[in-house]
Amino acid sequence: MKRFLTRDRLFYLAVLAVSVLFLIVGNRIAVSGNAYFQSGSRADTYYRSEVIAVTEPERVEAAYDGWTDVHYEQDVTLRIDEGAVRGEVVTVHQQFAEPNDGYKVFFYEVGDRVFAGFNFDSEMEPEWFIADHLREGPMLALVIAFFALIIAFGRFKGFNTVVSLVFTCAAVFFIMIPAIIKGENIYLVTFITATYTIVMTLAIVAGVHPKSVAAAVGCICGVGFAGLLTLAMQDVMYISGLIDEDSSFVMYINADAVIDLRGVIFAAIVIGALGATMDVAMSIASSLDELLYHRPDLSDFELMRSGLNIGRDIIGTMANTLVLAYVGSSLHTILLLLAYNNDLGSIINRENIAVELLQSVAGSMAYPMAQSRVTLIQDVAPGQFRGEGNLLHTLLYNLLDNARKASGEGATVTLFGRPEETGYVFRVIDQGRGIPPEALDRITEPFYMVDKSRARAQGGAGLGLALCRRIAQAHGTQLVYTSQVGKGTTVEITLGGGAG
Repeated sequence: MKRFLTRDRLFYLAVLAVSVLFLIVGNRIAVSGNAYFQSGSRADTYYRSEVIAVTEPERVEAAYDGWTDVHYEQDVTLRIDEGAVRGEVVTVHQQFAEPNDGYKVFFYEVGDRVFAGFNFDSEMEPEWFIADHLREGPMLALVIAFFALIIAFGRFKGFNTVVSLVFTCAAVFFIMIPAIIKGENIYLVTFITATYTIVMTLAIVAGVHPKSVAAAVGCICGVGFAGLLTLAMQDVMYISGLIDEDSSFVMYINADAVIDLRGVIFAAIVIGALGATMDVAMSIASSLDELLYHRPDLSDFELMRSGLNIGRDIIGTMANTLVLAYVGSSLHTILLLLAYNNDLGSIINRENIAVELLQSVAGSMAYPMAQSRVTLIQDVAPGQFRGEGNLLHTLLYNLLDNARKASGEGATVTLFGRPEETGYVFRVIDQGRGIPPEALDRITEPFYMVDKSRARAQGGAGLGLALCRRIAQAHGTQLVYTSQVGKGTTVEITLGGGAG
């Protein structure tokens, strides 16, 4: 027993125990009093299901006042496999966008695994829809293959790498993210998460060793510098935090506490730099330790000079690693920006330029409007109104995007603006499918979708109009909807100061 419980093994077991305790206690603190993560939340309305019968997809053309909406329809029969409705068989009438060269449409087949949910209709009867395919099986297989490859190559150290990776992901998803949503101090939460990840990973992978201590010190210093640089440059570079319309979604996730968007940027940069910094620190420390093992006669100066040379070579490729990782994760955004404007200088300074509200909305909508072959008409008169530019940009963008999705090929979406006695009035007018009267009072509820299957096919989540309502309320006004099925919808908002 004494032979087995060596000092290194005792330390290893202690690190595992402390790591698990940290995750349990941290998670309880992060989710306590956090209604967003309490049981019975919105996630309970989604159920794993299996497709047991389908019809052949049917191409449908619907004509509305001079334009034609083309889509495919398919009846899908599901068996619910979990929850209180386990074993129930339901049929969903699913709609799909018409396939084209830009993307692939997956019609449902018998045996497909899906997420199904329901909303209550006007008579309080459940109306089922398919939220998405279940991808957890292939994803789990990919992760297992990745872990197996690491263990096969690294053996016990590979196993330790897998353990540390699991702990790191748990810290981010079960502590850091819930704490941010709860409204905790993002900077403190990020510091605690980063410190835990560094100490835990190096202790598990390298154990009690001078190289792990040196790597930890180097990593903490590197990540700390990245965090301080971020804080120092946010004001210098005029970083507001409202990068795009998704930022507004994040800001209003928690109805009880507004999330600090600049803090989210800080957390993203620190966590993003953490892995690469740890990699560099451990690579240099391990290289020097191996060098010293084979050449114990090296002086401290020679060892330090060797470390600097190794570090220079690593930085030469690590800079590319960081840049390419961020470019890869943001490739869709970069493509859209370059499509709007090929001037690199204007792209780099995009956050800093005070772009007139209507110009930015027109620019943002140009690409999706062109893709849908929907014409955007701007009929906007000069005028003044009070409001926060980025939030109003988000509001108009979402209203126009909803109008685009509701319209078929050849349709027209109009952005109308006029100063009137009551203020400056914006109207977004589409010639789409329209909204049934019983749905008008619910369309601004989070996650509510009038046409669930079609919204899912077009990438909708049911949050856009809920966010628009919050933005309108923040400006002391409200959205007014008028709609006729088969004719289209008009959304109106009045902002103070229009008559001046």
